[in-house]
Amino acid sequence: MPKAVVARWLAEKDDWLKAHGLDSSHGSPSRELSGRAFDSESRATKSYDSSSSRNAALGSAPRHIQRAFRKFKDRRWHENLDDCHGKCLLRQRRFADIVAESLLKFDGRRYDVERFVVMPNHVHMLIQMRPGWGLRKQCESWMRFTGRQINSLNGTSGEFWSEPFDHVVRNESQFQYLRAYIVDNPTKARLAQGDYLLWIRDLGFITSPVARLSES
Repeated sequence: MPKAVVARWLAEKDDWLKAHGLDSSHGSPSRELSGRAFDSESRATKSYDSSSSRNAALGSAPRHIQRAFRKFKDRRWHENLDDCHGKCLLRQRRFADIVAESLLKFDGRRYDVERFVVMPNHVHMLIQMRPGWGLRKQCESWMRFTGRQINSLNGTSGEFWSEPFDHVVRNESQFQYLRAYIVDNPTKARLAQGDYLLWIRDLGFITSPVARLSES
């Protein structure tokens, strides 16, 4: 994610808080991780993010305000991702294939993949880890291997992925929402066939649009 886009997203979060009577303007230099976005331009860039004071302001806010803020910032971040900022290297099938093959390598052994989509500049995945295996270490393994392979083919070096973001699915409603979100993401991002890779358990790779596939 380009620095200018990240900076705009940070400013939008602070503007939202101010509009709701919460002041987060007294921040200090810190790292704002780009979460799901990645490419050589999006490496956990240092910015003057007021995350500590933002958290303090939110901590005293009513629950409904906290929920509304999380919904707002997540929506804007995903909209920025779907606008395909950055180099969008995973639009190239050879790079997307590396990621997909890595995600499926230990499916059924270390973890169970329900579905995933490789977008031009990020990946969404719904997964359940098996006993004895941790998600954080597995993410590090995926990022290390795929980053090395893609850099080698692309003639580049350095960090490829930014810090991953994970969310624990706590109920059936969240589970169904995430299933639908993953499937609908390419359509919402206005991607053409071939610009993404979608894989669903029991169906495999989906190569053409299917009506309400998110309900499968």
